[in-house]
Amino acid sequence: MVQAPSLRRSAGPVAAWRSVMLVLALGQVVSSVLSRLYGGEFTKADRPGEPPIVPVGWAFSIWTPVELLCVAYALWALPERRPDPEVRNRLAVPLSVVFAGFSCWLVVAEVAPVWGTVAVFAVMICGLAHAMSVALQHRFAIATWRPVPRGLLWWMLGIYAGWSTIAVWVNLTTAVAGSGAPVSGRAGVAGQLAVLAGATATAAVIVRWTRGLLPYALAAGWGLLTAMLGAASAGQPVLAGAAGAGLALVTGVTAVTRRERAARAPGPEP
Repeated sequence: MVQAPSLRRSAGPVAAWRSVMLVLALGQVVSSVLSRLYGGEFTKADRPGEPPIVPVGWAFSIWTPVELLCVAYALWALPERRPDPEVRNRLAVPLSVVFAGFSCWLVVAEVAPVWGTVAVFAVMICGLAHAMSVALQHRFAIATWRPVPRGLLWWMLGIYAGWSTIAVWVNLTTAVAGSGAPVSGRAGVAGQLAVLAGATATAAVIVRWTRGLLPYALAAGWGLLTAMLGAASAGQPVLAGAAGAGLALVTGVTAVTRRERAARAPGPEP
């Protein structure tokens, strides 16, 4: 009885992160709309002179479902009466970092697009990895949630992380090109092949870590597929083939991982 008041007082600041998360989730939508209306050259799709492996312009429409999933989950997670408040509190902190990072990325893209965007994206990746780790640690508790909020969480995390895994590598290529590195010729193709190899390897490792989380695999595959189409439209068959090989590898790793998971004793997997 003596400890109860201090527990209630300590829970307040932690629970407040869910409110912060909701505000920042809404901020993603607002900043995205403002960027489309008033953004500069760096945030426009299909810019001339960009590296061939940059996904085709319509690929970036994936941000719309990502933003909506973030808002929907944040709205659900806000009330105290929802299940497992301690899990929701632990998720709210890294997700707030990610959501804030997204809006910051759009701002940095206007004022310091060369390497500033890479740094912000790296912070977002760290936040996503932390949030994914928390969700995987608490998958037994999350498995007891109703289907809709459970789906919101896993699809939000999976799509956000899957697309970001590929996008951060492509963003690195764009930054290197912005610093004066070639995007064509032997050096340019070799550098982009290394980037595709890094993106593919990262995606494959995360597929294994997340036990074949389907939303993650689909979003990472979307990134590789649209990078393949971008390279093909730029007249770079070698890069298009490498991106296609990466897509095939991630697809195969996902299939094997999910088959292994199904062969084990049934459990609360995402």
